[in-house]
Amino acid sequence: MNASLEIAKLARKLTGNFVFRKKLPRTFGSARINVTSRSDIRLLAPGLHRSASDLLQVASLYIRPGSCVWDIGSNLGVFSFCASWKAGPQGRVYSLEADPFYVELQNKTVRLLPTGYSPVIPLCAAVADTMGIMNLCIPRRGHSRSHLASVEGNKAGETEALKQVVSVTADFLLRYWPKPDFVKVDIEGAEILFLRGATELLRGVRPNMWIEVCESNSDLATKLLSSFNYRMFTLAPDGSEQPAEKCKFNSLVKPSERL
Repeated sequence: MNASLEIAKLARKLTGNFVFRKKLPRTFGSARINVTSRSDIRLLAPGLHRSASDLLQVASLYIRPGSCVWDIGSNLGVFSFCASWKAGPQGRVYSLEADPFYVELQNKTVRLLPTGYSPVIPLCAAVADTMGIMNLCIPRRGHSRSHLASVEGNKAGETEALKQVVSVTADFLLRYWPKPDFVKVDIEGAEILFLRGATELLRGVRPNMWIEVCESNSDLATKLLSSFNYRMFTLAPDGSEQPAEKCKFNSLVKPSERL
């Protein structure tokens, strides 16, 4: 038994930092993107459906030719590059990721994107409710769960390292990025900080959004979004929208005037 455990530990160590190129599904142009199993061990399995089925579904349903897309908390950029294919050459995708290692992987992918994709512009920064410098916790396992140290109640596991990162607000990004048609937010518990720093975005631009909301933030996120007259939905496996009274772990949120 001890030998088996040691072998399993060695396998995790050998594959943990494994960087390789993985092909997007044919429906997203079949480009190869740079990934690492350190982000999500499920990336070692064939395809992307085990690790990113929700993102593939959202990109397929809501990104249109010519769309401007913001990917907040983009990690390896799976959603960014899928959205880039759906938006096409006339679209734009802006990708925000706090960890410089993952931003560099995205930049490597960008340099080799074939024709047919819209430009993808990665930016290394965290998103919060204030501009400043913050600590980013890097967990020992599963870097897709990296999170701001100031976020209470995050249970991403043992912290392997801390990285100082610059934080920006969504409204600050509006000074430099075009207004988005669609925003995806996955920032491991910092979604309340994002919403508090997105007053202009929510009040004036009013994009549709796909947002991950942890259970402890559900009530407050619902209150904040409702104050801007947004409505919450969940997505069924067949792509149908189901109204929700409050934010779920994965929520589609839309301005009420677009319903």
